[in-house]
Amino acid sequence: MIRLLLPAAAVAVFFALSWATVFLFHPRDPKRFFLGYALLLLAATALTYRALWPIVRIEDALGLACDLLLQLLACLTIWNAFYSVLWGFSGSLICDLFNEPALRHRDRLIESYEGGGDLDRIMARRLPNLVRGGWVARDDRTLRLRPKGVVMAIGTLASFKVFSLGMGGGVK
Repeated sequence: MIRLLLPAAAVAVFFALSWATVFLFHPRDPKRFFLGYALLLLAATALTYRALWPIVRIEDALGLACDLLLQLLACLTIWNAFYSVLWGFSGSLICDLFNEPALRHRDRLIESYEGGGDLDRIMARRLPNLVRGGWVARDDRTLRLRPKGVVMAIGTLASFKVFSLGMGGGVK
């Protein structure tokens, strides 16, 4: 039980570093920072674990593997939460409601997202990120999934089926 404090401390440090990076430095693409922090903290946890509890039995090795896996999953969850809240649709919607009192009326909010051009505001915010990230290719008015996007789509559809989620999530 005491060995779980090590990854818990590392996750707390990951959260603090990630929060400080996002709110103090406002990086355009913080995922490199998040990845660096996660990898450095995994290495630090492995070294500290081995210094405190030398690996002599298979249980020691399994304990280290479990600690590292737990820490990695927790860091990825925090990373995903930062992206969902700060860069996702819901975060953008909340900011719009906070910054533009006129959009607090339901019909005005819907109209603002429908837009008048080729892309509504929802797509205008997401599409450049998908293209830049290599998930989607855009040729004039045609969109096509790139190999990376196909893998993500298949994985997402499989997870919907495995976890009995409908399209867009939620329990059936």
